[in-house]
Amino acid sequence: MSDASKPRVTVVYNPVKVHLERLRRAVERYAWEGADIEWAATTTEGPGFSQAVRALEQGADLIIAAGGDGTVRMVALAVSGSKTPMAIVPAGTGNMLARNLGVPLLLEAAVHRAFSGTDRLIDLCRAEMVYPDGRTEHSGFAVMAGVGVDAGMIHRTRESLKAAVGPLAYVPAVFQSLGGGNSVDVDITLDSDPSVATSLHTCIVGNCSDLVGGIPLLPDAQPDDGVLDAVVLRAEDVTDWAGIGGKLALDTVRGGINALLPSEVQPRPPASLPPSMEYLEGRRITLEFAEPEQLELDGDAAGAVSAVTFDVMPGTLRMVC
Repeated sequence: MSDASKPRVTVVYNPVKVHLERLRRAVERYAWEGADIEWAATTTEGPGFSQAVRALEQGADLIIAAGGDGTVRMVALAVSGSKTPMAIVPAGTGNMLARNLGVPLLLEAAVHRAFSGTDRLIDLCRAEMVYPDGRTEHSGFAVMAGVGVDAGMIHRTRESLKAAVGPLAYVPAVFQSLGGGNSVDVDITLDSDPSVATSLHTCIVGNCSDLVGGIPLLPDAQPDDGVLDAVVLRAEDVTDWAGIGGKLALDTVRGGINALLPSEVQPRPPASLPPSMEYLEGRRITLEFAEPEQLELDGDAAGAVSAVTFDVMPGTLRMVC
């Protein structure tokens, strides 16, 4: 903690997602004795990054991101590379980083963990995006980024519907995004290997393994292994999607069984890979598209890009888990 007599804590919260009075009561109950608590609400213009940067400048000993995946992502980008830890109070639709790190999804338990958990260094992923007009922008993510059905789902899902029905809001958008076959023409470059030209339906690059429901989309991904994992989906018809769904369903069941096995018992291997799926692994992945494609970063729409390069930044984010 800082040299000041009182530990400083900043809570960066999304007022649309968070029940503020409940959050205040929980923080007051579990905060360190004598802690100086600052509250910083996000806005449309300031979704969390500037609030977290200000907290760092003021010497915060802990920054809590209370909100959905977008708030968590913005705070993580700001805190990355500093010695200040961040914690999560999940209040969104996906809560992907919280799920992958084992952070409780209930408010009281999450706040308690924020003040009693242990620090863990994890990786953060950087994204360099090239837009059709030639602009280059930099951002990042902590869980997953994607193009194809993944980004189409994010692009088509209305915030009002997410607020009303939670994860079910993605269902109509998923069905709208499933069509089109392998319509994404892309050159993929992995680390220093030669680029490979291919067509695909969806490509998801990740730092963590699980989707909502514990579905291991990227079964080998670990948030602190210093590498990027990716899955390429090439699905032309219902049979291909059935193969992908079957693989994910079997891996989900086997993961649950493995979690119950004694440590000396050999875990059950993952299901065989269908022809419509391909896994990649590396420290840098570049996608160059024949036509601009929608991109999403941790559930935030990033617009249509001509190219994007993902890099992993090992051990740059200190999380309380």
